[in-house]
Amino acid sequence: MEPTILVISENKNNEWRKVVAYLKRKGFLLLTAGSTKNAISFLKKEEVNIVIADHNLSKTNILNFLIKMKTIRPSIEVIFLSENPTLSKAIEVMKNGAYDFYEFPVNKRLLTTIIEKALEKQNLYAEKVELEKTIRKRFDPGKLVGRSKSMKNVIEIVKSVANKNVNILLTGETGTGKELIANIIHYNSQRTSAPFIKMNCAAFGEGVLESELFGHEKGAFTGAITRRVGRFELADSGTIFIDEIGDMPLSTQIKLLRVLQEKEFERVGGNETIKVDVRVIAATNQNLNNLIEQNRFREDLYYRLNVVNIQLPALKERKDDIPALVSSFIHKMNSEKGYHIKAISREAMQMLLNYKWPGNVRELENTIESAMALSEKDIIEPKYLPSFLLFSQSQQGDFYQIPQNLTLEEIEREIIKIVLDRTGDNKTRAAEQLGIGLRTLQRKTKEL
Repeated sequence: MEPTILVISENKNNEWRKVVAYLKRKGFLLLTAGSTKNAISFLKKEEVNIVIADHNLSKTNILNFLIKMKTIRPSIEVIFLSENPTLSKAIEVMKNGAYDFYEFPVNKRLLTTIIEKALEKQNLYAEKVELEKTIRKRFDPGKLVGRSKSMKNVIEIVKSVANKNVNILLTGETGTGKELIANIIHYNSQRTSAPFIKMNCAAFGEGVLESELFGHEKGAFTGAITRRVGRFELADSGTIFIDEIGDMPLSTQIKLLRVLQEKEFERVGGNETIKVDVRVIAATNQNLNNLIEQNRFREDLYYRLNVVNIQLPALKERKDDIPALVSSFIHKMNSEKGYHIKAISREAMQMLLNYKWPGNVRELENTIESAMALSEKDIIEPKYLPSFLLFSQSQQGDFYQIPQNLTLEEIEREIIKIVLDRTGDNKTRAAEQLGIGLRTLQRKTKEL
């Protein structure tokens, strides 16, 4: 569809008639309003892209009118035309959201260029809005998978603190989802439109890490040929996620403590004090209390970071969540990579449940992706699972150590329970594995 332009003018003079006639010839969909009241009515009802308005509307506070138009339709671009232009008038309206300010007589080619540039800006705004919607949808706390008590607790804390301006410390093993939680917190906070900057302390040496965080001045050290803006500066008004905080050297910890306390720092090699407003989310897979006892981590910094602590459980501690996680990963891979997997077999799921998952959720996701890529059917079967998982299954699932001081009846009950668990409570398959008849198994389950 052609863009819609709303022309707002009380004048019927020749210059305005020329503008309207020209816009019609260019093929724009044109609406005209002779008063601010009619203009507001159009904005509420019609999809208006550009407003071209007389800056000298009678009995009208132009700034208030401009703000009201932008409130009704934040994406519209407003161009003012005036017979008596001044620099102060132009600056005033453009500081308050107008796209441009132009004088009569109108250069038609220039007006066309202004409109085209305004439409380009509007398209960028629309893309930004859609991107923000996509990101918010992706990082919706409601999409966190967690039926287990430990994950339900994590989800409740995340929902509670996301919109509160406090520093957060995320702890847990590698692969438990600390970066995902950091994203969810930022994109559900008041800082969602501001930058979200990430930093991994383990990826940099001591000197480089300080420069990455706080920037440096030209000539600060060998190789510093230009000024560099650090990540705290880039994150101003937003959030910085500092991963592997336990690997941060003590000298850098001192500078970080100052930023948290005073909200200011200097670049490496500089003496200009830079003020910032940044929310810090830190993460570690180490025990910071142990590092404090070893004098490798500052206790005062720990308390500044640990305003709210979110401990992410290991996957082996939340195996009840594995089926839901697998379903989520299958849906995700189908959508992103065009697979057509519908489900996972009971035997394959049981193998996933039997494994200890040292790499946690990240390892589980990689395992499902690998199985989906290899699968020749629409169901993930055991043969498509990675070889390490098959080996682990044979180690964990084919042997049963009899506990001491059990009677024969108690041992029989334990073995039947294990086989029923492995077969997903399928009594026919369980009877086959036990080498007994189905009726015999049914009788024994009742007796035991």
